[in-house]
Amino acid sequence: MTNLQIEQKPRPKEGASRLRAVIYLRVSTAKQVGRDEGEEGYSLPAQRDACLRKAEQLGAEVVDEYVDRGESAKTADRPEFQRMLTRIQSKRDIDYVILDKVDRFARNRRDDANLMFELKAAGAQLISVKENIDETPSGQLLHAIMAGIAEFYSRNLGTEALKGMTQKAKFGGTPGRAPLGYFNVGRRIEDREVRVVEVDPERAPLIQWAFEAYASGEWTLSNLTEALHAKGLRMPPRKGNAATAIHRSRVNALLCNRYYLGYVTFRGVEYEGRHQPLIPESLFDAVQEVMRLHATGERRRTHEHYLKSTVYCGECDSRLCLTNAKGRYLYFFCLGRRARRTRCTQRYIAASDVEDAVERFYKTNVRVTDEQTAVIRKRFETELERNRRLAGPEIAYARRRLDELEAERRRLAQGTIDGSIPADLAREQHERIRSELEGAQRLVEVSDAVFSNIERPLALALEVLARCDKIYAMGNHRVRRLLNQAMFSRLRILDGNGHDADLREPWATLRREDSRPPLRPETVVTNRIRDAGSNKVLLAAPTGFEPVSPP
Repeated sequence: MTNLQIEQKPRPKEGASRLRAVIYLRVSTAKQVGRDEGEEGYSLPAQRDACLRKAEQLGAEVVDEYVDRGESAKTADRPEFQRMLTRIQSKRDIDYVILDKVDRFARNRRDDANLMFELKAAGAQLISVKENIDETPSGQLLHAIMAGIAEFYSRNLGTEALKGMTQKAKFGGTPGRAPLGYFNVGRRIEDREVRVVEVDPERAPLIQWAFEAYASGEWTLSNLTEALHAKGLRMPPRKGNAATAIHRSRVNALLCNRYYLGYVTFRGVEYEGRHQPLIPESLFDAVQEVMRLHATGERRRTHEHYLKSTVYCGECDSRLCLTNAKGRYLYFFCLGRRARRTRCTQRYIAASDVEDAVERFYKTNVRVTDEQTAVIRKRFETELERNRRLAGPEIAYARRRLDELEAERRRLAQGTIDGSIPADLAREQHERIRSELEGAQRLVEVSDAVFSNIERPLALALEVLARCDKIYAMGNHRVRRLLNQAMFSRLRILDGNGHDADLREPWATLRREDSRPPLRPETVVTNRIRDAGSNKVLLAAPTGFEPVSPP
């Protein structure tokens, strides 16, 4: 064939007895394959029959068949399609590629043009059973039009599907595949087949165990992944593949997924889901806190110790690392000196000496006395009462406004019923009243919650500071590690003694308030015991009448 054009009566290539053809079949989803008792459903056999009849009309011998089951034509990265292209380009013995419709070939105009160029370069011609896309100008025009229609259909279908999934998420449904621990199942509701999410009775208990285990602080992600694998947790099979072991990254994503709390997140927006939660919010928050603390460096390594990644060198501020001398003696050493990054002169310190130094530091530098506790509580109560007075008039106005809006809404409803207020005006006023009611109610609820939820956390925090040395001394290694992680970002050791520390909030603020003037919204506090100055604001001035809680 010259320039790959086909005459009205096809003729074989030189040296060949008959024209040779391959047929390509495709369905977009795996569901289309399993819709009948046979293995291929309805679509694939229908496409095959049509392509074979077309080959017979062309007088071509079908030498091979390529079938993509459950593959989209948005891209050319389809396994059987690529295998077909490789065969055509390498052997160059194919005259026709026969398919049912152009949209089985490509649903992207750029891919269509590139693939057509590759076929022509290999001496093959694309034949559609349902469209006349020969090499004539009208045939090429029809091909271009059909390729454009296929692309439009694909993009429009994606847009409509996105709208449907967004609406489903708004109503609490789960767009797409449910996470591990749940099943997507079909259910008959009022003569309709509805896709819902149900708890997987085999995997859900293992997911719950994973959250509870990690919240204890005793597990790393790697160890937890190994334990889940040993307990039999596997990823569900997909596309006919066998179930696979869960990967560490999957466990990490699982522990951060709010879907297990009963929420659905779609395109960055979170909605309340209709599925059954697997864990309470308190457990989820505990897991996130442990993950945050592990991210600061408290990870399991070769030598275990509850002070690792908490203690730093008091001379050069480098990390103190642990070593095991002669397999029996644990020592902390300055990493800056070992790596020769600094001119530090601090020598190795026995781990027992560092343990004693940290215990003394809690008693002498962190704990507050009963007198200091009373001073701190008094100043916070004074500041809280001042904020109440500042916010009081606006809170009172908001409460009055709630009553006024409710009365206005009742009058509007009565006017709509008796016809004295036009329907369009009633709708407009109803929307205004609804918006104002929501805003006023939200502000009243927030102000009540803020003022009522400050005293108890403050009392608990002060109680911890007043007894932190006893808690630390009586705690096991796990308790000590968690307390160190919560209390310090860095604790510096110099010559076997606690030198100073960077306290985390709110401990830094509370620890200093016994010696500072009465608090004001612009008051700043320090993060570091040895220094002054910080960018932390204790209490910001109320915005409107919504008070801001302390750190």
